[in-house]
Amino acid sequence: WSQTYGGKGNDVGYSVQQTNDGGYIICGSTDSFENGNIDVYLIKTDQNGEEVWSQTFGESGDDVGYSVQQTTDGGYIITGKNQPTLDIYYDVYLLKTDGDGNEQWSQTFEGSGYDYGYSLDQTNDGGYIICGTTGSFGGGNGDVYLIKTDENGIEQWSQNFGGDGTDRGYSIQQTTDGGYII
Repeated sequence: WSQTYGGKGNDVGYSVQQTNDGGYIICGSTDSFENGNIDVYLIKTDQNGEEVWSQTFGESGDDVGYSVQQTTDGGYIITGKNQPTLDIYYDVYLLKTDGDGNEQWSQTFEGSGYDYGYSLDQTNDGGYIICGTTGSFGGGNGDVYLIKTDENGIEQWSQNFGGDGTDRGYSIQQTTDGGYII
């Protein structure tokens, strides 16, 4: 089977995961709905790809969800980029929903440049690990950006890695020894 989702604008899916009920959760971006700018687009489907519900999230600027994962409580965690207003850089965006896609909380991790969250994983302690890229910290040309949060999305620590060129982290997972692989 195949399915399409969205409206009359540009709608993009960046991440998909099979959910505990056999369906799927998809995140990406849409400009078909809400405030006329790009918003995070979250779609829940059944096992045949039929839409069960969808939600959009964002502020006055452009907001994109690059990675989604079902959490141990049956909700969903999304990371991406957030632009609070149209005249500033992007911040890393972390958004938690319940199992019906209703926002429980969101956090942004602000810098002075372009910062994106591309991938995330729920960690063994119930928190989250995010990787992406930062133009705010490190070499300035873009370094791999690693952020560890608690279960409420509060930053515990962050690190950046890279050289003189542009470096990005597109995928992260916690390893069996408690570390992280990017």
